[in-house]
Amino acid sequence: MTSSILLKLAQQYLTLARSAARRHVHPDDDARDRAKFGYRTNLLNSFVRFWTARKCPWPIRSALVLDWVGEGTRPERPYRDRHRMLTIRGFLTHLRTIEPGTEVSCHPVRKPPRRTPRLLTDQEVASLMNAPAHLRTCRTFRRATLTTLLGILASTGMRIGEALRLREGEVHLESDPAYLTISDTKFGKSRIVVLHPTAVLRLREFLKQRATALRGSSAQTFFARESGKALAYNPTRITFMRLLRHAGIVRVEGEKPVTLHSFRHGFAVRRLTLWHEAGENVAELLPYLSVHMGHLNPKDTYWYLSATAELLDAASSRFEDHYAEAAQ
Repeated sequence: MTSSILLKLAQQYLTLARSAARRHVHPDDDARDRAKFGYRTNLLNSFVRFWTARKCPWPIRSALVLDWVGEGTRPERPYRDRHRMLTIRGFLTHLRTIEPGTEVSCHPVRKPPRRTPRLLTDQEVASLMNAPAHLRTCRTFRRATLTTLLGILASTGMRIGEALRLREGEVHLESDPAYLTISDTKFGKSRIVVLHPTAVLRLREFLKQRATALRGSSAQTFFARESGKALAYNPTRITFMRLLRHAGIVRVEGEKPVTLHSFRHGFAVRRLTLWHEAGENVAELLPYLSVHMGHLNPKDTYWYLSATAELLDAASSRFEDHYAEAAQ
C-alpha cells in the first residue's frame, strides 16, 4: 500500500459519505456542506502524511491511529480530538472492506464538557448594531442590511441560515400581529415567528431602503445585496467578525467566541429570565419557546438555557417566594 493509493481511497470514502449526507442537507446549505467535507479532507490528508512518515505500516492498527489523534492535542480545543477520531473511524470502517486486517479503534469518543457560552449584553447588542456605520468600504444599503439582520437575530432568536434564506413573501408586516414565515427549517418543519412592534417599525424602514437600492429589480431573498443576489453565510460571518472589533467585543480566553449564533442563545436565556421575573409558570411555557425557536422537543431548547447570573437570580427569587407561600 502506498500513500497515493491511500489518498485515493480516502477521496473515494469522502465522495460516498458526501453523497449520502446530501440527501439530508437543506439545498441552501451548500457552503456549509463544502466547508464540512473540506475539513474532513484535510484531516484524512493529515493522517495519510502521518502514516507515510511512519513508513506506511499495513494493515493500519489502532495504536497508530491513537498516536495520530493525540498528536498536537491542546486543552483549549476540546472538540479537536473528537473530530479527528470520528473522521478516521469512518474511513477505517470503509477501509476494512478492502483490507479485513484494518483495526477500527473502539476507543470511546466522549463529548468534552460544554463550555460556558458567551452571551451578549444589551449594550453589546446595541454596539454591534451601530458598528456597520464604521465600515469604511461598506455602502449605505449594505450597512442598513447588516444592522437590520443583527436586529432580527437578536429580537427573534431565529437561526442565521433561516434569516439569510428568508424571502420577501415570508415577511408579513401588514398582519396583526406582524410575523415571519420560516419555511423548511433545520428539522424540515415550518413555523411562524411573531414580531415585536419595534422590530416591525425597523423592518418597514428597511423595506423602503431596500426598494430604493434594488430599483425595482427582484431579489432572491429578503436580505440581499444591491445586485439582488442573496447574502452568503461565509462573507456575512467574516463581516460579523469585523463588526465585533468595531464594537470593542473581544474574546476572553477560556470562553466560547461570540458568533452569529450567540444571538439565538441570548434570546432563549433572556426569554426564560423574563418569565421567571414575571412569576410565570416556566415549565408550561417552555414548549412555546421550543416551537418559536423551531425545535422538535423542549429538551432541545434546554441546550440554550445556560445558568447566567440573571437567570439564577430570577429562579432563586421565584423559589424563595414559593417557599414563603408554602410556609404560611
